[in-house]
Amino acid sequence: MGLVIHRLAFTAAGLRGTVELELPAAGPVRYVAEFTGPAVGEGFVVVRDDEVPRPRGRALEVRADGLWTEMTCETPDEHWSFGLEAFGLRVDDPTEAIGERIAVGYDLEWETPDVVHGELLLGRATIPVDATGTFTLTD
Repeated sequence: MGLVIHRLAFTAAGLRGTVELELPAAGPVRYVAEFTGPAVGEGFVVVRDDEVPRPRGRALEVRADGLWTEMTCETPDEHWSFGLEAFGLRVDDPTEAIGERIAVGYDLEWETPDVVHGELLLGRATIPVDATGTFTLTD
């Protein structure tokens, strides 16, 4: 098995987001979450770690310093749940590595036909998510 990528992308009024977990055949995994839009405030909020220890067992749960995230298949091809507790950065450009540190979390659900709902937590703010989006699993 080569590189496996789990990717959730969604758009709602005032909010766009992507969540991606890359699992290469060997070595550390890469995690990135990116949010932007008026609901988020100025710029982008990004959580990124390019060298997360591999998940143990069958669950897609990864942990690193300042990062916990999990992707769970509830019903194959129909329903996935996503959780995050991390520190991210508020930046002007999502490729920047220096910015304002901010607590980031989410509890999201993806269900067919391309519905994403739940909440995004930024600092002390709770942003409801009721969006259209896609979940893809590629290898």
